[in-house]
Amino acid sequence: MRRIVGHYVAAVDGVNAVAKGILGLLLLWMTIATFSQVLVRFVFTNFGFAVSAPWTEETARYAMIWVVFIGLGVGFRYGMLLALTFVIDGVGDRIGQALRYGALALSFSFLLVLFFFGLSFVEFGRIERSPALSLPKTWVYWALPVGAALGCANIIALIADAWLRGVDIRNASIPNRQVD
Repeated sequence: MRRIVGHYVAAVDGVNAVAKGILGLLLLWMTIATFSQVLVRFVFTNFGFAVSAPWTEETARYAMIWVVFIGLGVGFRYGMLLALTFVIDGVGDRIGQALRYGALALSFSFLLVLFFFGLSFVEFGRIERSPALSLPKTWVYWALPVGAALGCANIIALIADAWLRGVDIRNASIPNRQVD
């Protein structure tokens, strides 16, 4: 059983490594698209060039949507999301752990709702097109179920990793740290 759980955690961590690479590329693309928009809108216009690049704003916005949802999914594994940790750290071990598990269960439930609503958005996106590039909006709407599924997988991996390493769930997002 421990070996299967260990393989699951390793697989999710592998997916997270790929997701972090994609996040880096998307952030790079957002930077290039936004810089291009500034060049077109302010620099070229000041030199008398009438150039338009409507694709820059649209692609930067869509990349940001993907960054938010992929980052949300990966953030669960590494404890990078906002949390009121002073509450779970200040109430004692048993209650603090129970509150952390409860918060993870609530987050998991919310992500499941987002996943199914996201699939509905994807279906709706088949009839909708982006204004500048005329791309099907399904490419944008897939970010919601993908990010939600990644978040669910990472919550399970976080709990599994805490169990495997025998650490307090409140400190499980700290890699390779044994906490009494």
